[in-house]
Amino acid sequence: MRIEAIEEALHANPFVPFRFVLPSDRSLPVPHQDFVSISPNRKWFFVWNKRGGFSLIEPALVVELAFNGARRR
Repeated sequence: MRIEAIEEALHANPFVPFRFVLPSDRSLPVPHQDFVSISPNRKWFFVWNKRGGFSLIEPALVVELAFNGARRR
């Protein structure tokens, strides 16, 4: 997925919670835009979880964004 599409979802006003769906059908929830940090080189991003852990993801590995059951590729 293009990093611009991810940024668009993060900066939507009003923000709509979504999930990153990865190839293995693993998904990472994004309840608020503060749960995602994009690296300065824009090649990676972190998805933080509520327990303080994180996942490091390459944008190309994101299959789709899921908004309340609706999916956007």
